[in-house]
Amino acid sequence: MQKRALVAILTALALALPGVSAPLFAQSTKSPQLAKHQKLCRSKRPDGAIKTWTCGADQPCCVNHFFNLYTCGSQLLKCL
Repeated sequence: MQKRALVAILTALALALPGVSAPLFAQSTKSPQLAKHQKLCRSKRPDGAIKTWTCGADQPCCVNHFFNLYTCGSQLLKCL
């Protein structure tokens, strides 16, 4: 019974860690073709390709390479 709980906790931590550390790799840049309230987000994928997407100027660029997720966060929850 205790082994199951330990495995469940370790699995949850392993799934949560890529989401915590990954936003550090996202970069946001300003681009002239974007609207004033938008920004360009860029992140290098594990295969070396560059992923680009747009977010609101007040939203963080969020990346989770484990789930191949590239999205915008919220001001309140950030990249949770």
